[in-house]
Amino acid sequence: MDKNMKKRKKNKLLIIIILIIIILLLLFILTKSFSNSSNKESNNIISNIEYKNTITNINITENISIENILVNNEVNNNITNNNINNTTNNEIIEKPIDENNGSNNRKNREFGNNVAFIGDSRTQAFLMYAGLNNVRDYTNIGLMVDTAITKKFITNSNGEKITILEDLKNRNIDTIYIMLGINELGWVYSSMFIKEYEKLIDNIKEVKPNCEIILQSIIPVTKTKSDNDNIYNNQRITEYNSLIQELANKKNIKFVNLVPSLTDKDGNLPEEASSDGIHLNKKYCLKWLDCLRNN
Repeated sequence: MDKNMKKRKKNKLLIIIILIIIILLLLFILTKSFSNSSNKESNNIISNIEYKNTITNINITENISIENILVNNEVNNNITNNNINNTTNNEIIEKPIDENNGSNNRKNREFGNNVAFIGDSRTQAFLMYAGLNNVRDYTNIGLMVDTAITKKFITNSNGEKITILEDLKNRNIDTIYIMLGINELGWVYSSMFIKEYEKLIDNIKEVKPNCEIILQSIIPVTKTKSDNDNIYNNQRITEYNSLIQELANKKNIKFVNLVPSLTDKDGNLPEEASSDGIHLNKKYCLKWLDCLRNN
């Protein structure tokens, strides 16, 4: 009897030990499963955050015009490139400037503080290289025919940012040169571009009814740039220039066609004229200045 009792006790103890082991195994499995689930959920949360950040960055990028991204680097490249050109090509660039200092001063006086230039980064570089420091500078990187009316980037005497039109009201400006359109080549409808351009002219005339407005053609890009770009190409530029010339005729204002003076026989900007295919170097900005003087 005692032996049977001892045997039962042993069996019970063995069963209890086995149950404890099973319970511990189950707890271990459940803990591991929960841990994996938590990690997966955390990873999903992180992935969602990263995805939202990516979407936000894309939206911000889409609100920046192509040229705003392109120009900050490209204008700097132009400046660097032209410093190199000035060192290695003195015969081409510096000698004419040194020989014609008096002539260049006379050119600058012809574009005095009663003259304004409205344009994007191309005109910005032009004013710098041409030495037109006395003119009213209404240029801004990425400027377009619509934002030229609304964008507040001019600083007034109180340090406030105002639009071109607001600044014009208080300026003794009798001549305004405009070159816009390179940034708008990506617009879906060219008719929208010319409609906004006309609106800009009308707004300027309201503020300065006696001011002479001179429209400049869009300068073509290089053949390399044109052949490899679906937006910034010379076929599109030719289309826009025709519309600008028609607009000038309609508004009875002057149109200066820069294309013959700044392009090769095929109507492309020469490769030597630009380091990025779009923005003109110093030599060609001076050609641009001569073209405006002669017209």
